[in-house]
Amino acid sequence: MLKAMFNHVPQDGPSVSFRASVMKQVFAEAVKARKRSERLALFSVIAASMVILALAIASIVYIDIHAVKILRPDLSSMPFYLYIGLLALLLLFADFKLRQNYKKRHSGDVVSKD
Repeated sequence: MLKAMFNHVPQDGPSVSFRASVMKQVFAEAVKARKRSERLALFSVIAASMVILALAIASIVYIDIHAVKILRPDLSSMPFYLYIGLLALLLLFADFKLRQNYKKRHSGDVVSKD
């Protein structure tokens, strides 16, 4: 009975749409894996930076290094510092978005330099 059933099954390979669908899913998973690894790398860098910063602060505070004196800035100029900082962050974000847009537009262009 099983032989009869297997004899009726076509021996053709998978259809073209099936192959395209599978390849599309494979590429989507590759993109997800790349984004996941980028996020992990970013998190690792942020965590390492925080640990280094915490160790530096702890060494200054608890070891009581006299060569380093922490001066508090005049808080009357704080709004100006915040303005400059926010402006810098805004410009960095705009640069990031413009570079993303540029990469999307020019990702398919391949120019050979001969």
